[in-house]
Amino acid sequence: MSTLAELARIRAEYGLAPVGGVLWLGMGMLPPKRNAIEIDPANLPTPLECRAVAGLDVVLLFPGTLTRYGALRTLADRLYQARPQRLLLVDSDHNRTAFLKLAKA
Repeated sequence: MSTLAELARIRAEYGLAPVGGVLWLGMGMLPPKRNAIEIDPANLPTPLECRAVAGLDVVLLFPGTLTRYGALRTLADRLYQARPQRLLLVDSDHNRTAFLKLAKA
């Protein structure tokens, strides 16, 4: 069971969400934030597990020089399909950011 599956269980059973509605994910690394979730690039969460991010602001950090593009693209696509409120990708090696989804005004 991935940590996103555990997040889905907590949201369903207890109705709880991360503080401020912001979820920090790290691909192959653990972001320096409290309650951040590390995702193993070799064992990506399924689209069903990614549904746990629905309605949240998601920040995905990844080391640009070490991350395979295919795995990053797959995870970003699955997170986007899960309908988060906002989705931000941050390359920690090259200080680049990409907003894949912004909240509607």
